[in-house]
Amino acid sequence: MQFYIDSADIEEIRQANKRGWVDGVTTNPTLVAKTGRKHADVIKDICKEVKGLVSAEVRQLASR
Repeated sequence: MQFYIDSADIEEIRQANKRGWVDGVTTNPTLVAKTGRKHADVIKDICKEVKGLVSAEVRQLASR
């Protein structure tokens, strides 16, 4: 069994990761928007923090 934290809050993710509670992270545009930061920056920081899988929903299908 694997456990994933559903968050975009890097401090929350960092704390759960330090405790060894999670195998990865799931997040979505609504959670990312609550951080007040750019979507790409949040996802990059999450990927740097965790060694496990990261599942991030996209906001659109076409690139700008």
